[in-house]
Amino acid sequence: MTNLLQKAWSYLQGANDYWDDKTQPVHGNTIAEKLENLTTYFKLDSGDQADLQQVANEDGGKAFINRKVNDVNRNASHRTAFAANALFQFLLVNLSSISLLGFVPDSWFKVLLIGANLFIAFLAWRRIRNSGSQLLKGPSEEPDWSFWGMFRSNRRKHNQHIKDLAEPHKIRMRDERIFSIMYMVNAVTIFFASQLILSGYLPSIIRGIINFPLFILTIPLAIANAYWAFKANSQVVKAATERGSTLDKLKL
Repeated sequence: MTNLLQKAWSYLQGANDYWDDKTQPVHGNTIAEKLENLTTYFKLDSGDQADLQQVANEDGGKAFINRKVNDVNRNASHRTAFAANALFQFLLVNLSSISLLGFVPDSWFKVLLIGANLFIAFLAWRRIRNSGSQLLKGPSEEPDWSFWGMFRSNRRKHNQHIKDLAEPHKIRMRDERIFSIMYMVNAVTIFFASQLILSGYLPSIIRGIINFPLFILTIPLAIANAYWAFKANSQVVKAATERGSTLDKLKL
């Protein structure tokens, strides 16, 4: 059983790597390759390209670009996944097929679930655009220190700077928590409430014929959403750790 689970987990990871390769826009092993892909993806003009190159040449610039590329790629995968889930919810889900929820019109659930997925896809898209803007600004530098740093005014300035550095981690924690919850909602609804749209208007014989292949189709979709929920939750933990590490630099 353990070997079977390990093989299944390995297969999931391989399938997710393939998904990432197809949905993430910025590839490359070197900074030069990433800069070239960023230029194409964000359609940067010559001035923006010069700014981006200047950021790469700054102290800590390459690490900053790598972090932002990871943010862009991660949110691009989320954007595509939630847009696809909106389509799945429209075509394959009818929560009214669950007897306990049969009293609620199916259209209410569809509008809610499709709207939630599209909203989160839009949120991920906004995060991509924000990362593009931040790339051109470069990393935030530590304020210069001097003898006057022992006074409270400079200490307050330093602490505010540290809080500003920690804010992206806080935003990432919040976003990934929302993503994780919505992925689980998608996994549960797709698996337990699968029903082809307009199937109620089909003859019962045809409905019976399509029910089994429909159920087979929903299994990998539900598993994929459950796996993405797990990954998003791991990003919450990672972002929380990074935020805590940044806030440890606060001066008392």
